[in-house]
Amino acid sequence: MSLYAKDRHKRAAKALGFVLTLGTSEAWSGLIIVLLARLKPEERAKLAYASLMTLEDDQAYQIANAALYGVYKGELVR
Repeated sequence: MSLYAKDRHKRAAKALGFVLTLGTSEAWSGLIIVLLARLKPEERAKLAYASLMTLEDDQAYQIANAALYGVYKGELVR
């Protein structure tokens, strides 16, 4: 990976590792900035799709609803 991956992919992967380690809402919010800067829209879409596919249908719906409309389980989140 270190020999062949694009620098922007390595930086995005490293940021994800930090966020998973920290686990704070602030860290997750900061990851948005890194992903916007380092990944193309198609790459971010595929990452989102893969992540949503790991969840149960109701969980995926709630997360997608929060991302798209700012509502999670009936509560405003943004």
